[in-house]
Amino acid sequence: MGKLLIISKYIFLIYSVDIYETRKHIHVTYNYRGFKRSCKFWLEPDISLDENNRADFSNQELREIEILIKEHKNSLMSQLDLFYKGENVKAIRK
Repeated sequence: MGKLLIISKYIFLIYSVDIYETRKHIHVTYNYRGFKRSCKFWLEPDISLDENNRADFSNQELREIEILIKEHKNSLMSQLDLFYKGENVKAIRK
């Protein structure tokens, strides 16, 4: 697992098995009262939620996450490029 970005209460990350996916994407996690919630957003061709992997996030939280992804897409893509090259990824805190 590689943590790419930490913003507010959310952690944006990638799992090592994701290297075999054909489209770039990220997972977003949030620990709430001891329960870990996670969702998946595709970054290609457009930013979109994987409806099969949305956890128990509210629609408001999902909109907030999507906005954060749009604002930080360049940083996320740069981090993903390092990850796919097999280089170490260190989480960026914002």
